[in-house]
Amino acid sequence: MLTLYLTTPFQTDFTIQTNCNHLSRSLCLKYGKYITVSNKPKGKVITAIREDSQYRIAFEGNTMTTPNAISEITHIICDNTRYDKTIFALHGAAVGYRKKAFLLLAPTTGGKTTLASYLTHIGFDYITDDCILLDRTSLAIHPNQTPIHLRQGGLEVLQKLQSAPDSLELFGDEENIRYAYTPANCVERPMPLGHIFFIQRTEAENRLIEMSTNDKMAALMKAPVTDYTINADYLNFIATLAKQKCSQLFYYDMDFVAEVIRNG
Repeated sequence: MLTLYLTTPFQTDFTIQTNCNHLSRSLCLKYGKYITVSNKPKGKVITAIREDSQYRIAFEGNTMTTPNAISEITHIICDNTRYDKTIFALHGAAVGYRKKAFLLLAPTTGGKTTLASYLTHIGFDYITDDCILLDRTSLAIHPNQTPIHLRQGGLEVLQKLQSAPDSLELFGDEENIRYAYTPANCVERPMPLGHIFFIQRTEAENRLIEMSTNDKMAALMKAPVTDYTINADYLNFIATLAKQKCSQLFYYDMDFVAEVIRNG
């Protein structure tokens, strides 16, 4: 039995125990430097035992059988992750430019991972591709650098632009195939917030739209990666964050996004 310890910044710790080398490899490709071999369980414990073509997965007294272990473990981790009270966790990618962080907020399948991959390929710094850790006090962005996980469609877009990574490793299961790699230009320390972009891919339009304070607050309240209690403290924080630079960014050309970031 192999015991893997997952400790990501400012988040709940998990242990995954498994008898499957293939699954352990997939988990290492998914979480990168944040997963290590451990000699004893720490945090919340997930057990995944391979039995022929199925996995028996147990977590907090519940057991299920599935052929798609990596997807099920991902769901368990996402559903049970809690974030440090000092952090506001946003669903998006982030890149660095001239020592400032630029946030690219979008829902799942919104193109943020492909865009982050392209931007880091052309020289921007890598902060995160999916979960942004924003410090509630300083508004700095903490690195959260799991490997970038490209879908097939995103990889094909990058290949057409001759911007695909040189080295990729395939992992996942039938429900969730990804191509993983870690950019070389990773940020090592928190970066001050530069600009928040609410991105949307288009067929033929590149446009940057400034937002009213009310529009900023409405968009920011939809952006967290986890559920927050809506109370006075939460609304005050959203109002503070809405005072920062926030824009809607419609794009079909990723070089347009790069130009917007370079212009601040």
